[in-house]
Amino acid sequence: MKRLLPLFFVLLSLSSVFAAEPIEVLSINVRLSVAKDGEDAWAKRRDAMIDVVKARNYDFIGGQEVITNPNDDVNQYKFMSEKLPNYGVLYRSREKTEGSGEGTPVFYRKDRWELDEKDRGIYWLSDTPDVPGSITWKGQSTCPRVVTGGLFHEKDKDGGKTGFCVYFYSTHFDHVGEIARQKAANMILNKIAERKNPANPAILVGDFNAGEKSPTIRFLKGETVELDGEEKKPPFALLDSYRVVHPNAEDVATFQGFKEHNPKNDKIDYIFITSNLKAVDAEIIHTKTPAGRFPSDHYPIRAVLNVQ
Repeated sequence: MKRLLPLFFVLLSLSSVFAAEPIEVLSINVRLSVAKDGEDAWAKRRDAMIDVVKARNYDFIGGQEVITNPNDDVNQYKFMSEKLPNYGVLYRSREKTEGSGEGTPVFYRKDRWELDEKDRGIYWLSDTPDVPGSITWKGQSTCPRVVTGGLFHEKDKDGGKTGFCVYFYSTHFDHVGEIARQKAANMILNKIAERKNPANPAILVGDFNAGEKSPTIRFLKGETVELDGEEKKPPFALLDSYRVVHPNAEDVATFQGFKEHNPKNDKIDYIFITSNLKAVDAEIIHTKTPAGRFPSDHYPIRAVLNVQ
């Protein structure tokens, strides 16, 4: 019996690094507030949009097209931060200067998660990811793009740490340049592969502006494809949480452009996970406003994840 004790304590210590409860995640492209959208303008839909965000007690919320601006009427970052007082947030405008522009914020439950200040950041989707506003993929990138994220430590009920950690990232790929999207996919996969502790799960959410059959998405999912003119093998594979739960679903459109739902549209929004996470629930949220309109031009997507 004594010989079994060391193994027992090893197993006990390993079990302590697993999350105590599932991790629920939301990704939402909020549609930038400065667009001239008429009946779908930001001021007319922002309350309905935040109601969708607050409908569940999400652990992490990844946003896209979230505007910061000196004018409070269009400052989506300020609006969301004020409406989500129980959340911390990591955010910076994608522009060279911070005062205005869009970004991809990460909101996280402060009662459960603590952001690691030494392992966090906003990285530009370019060959110079640490240079604010950088666009090095000229001719493909139409504007600066970023990925926002870092390492989050799970907190116990007393405010200490359970020992479980997870990486969470939110991004928005270029809406025009296919090569820019491919380069961004390669950059982000390498970024995740280089995380300090590969045993920590990682979650990547966002608007990828790419359908499931595109080289960009196939590469992220582990397929060797031709990227920017050369055969490229990814460092590892991510899983599409929605497809884990709904492998045969056909109506998977995540963009409607404030028009009627079109089931033929591609799925361009994703919640990707590493293989040490398992998706047990996933949904494309089709909620409408009381006036029968959409809270955004994209459908929000959510997933519930267990640690394997």
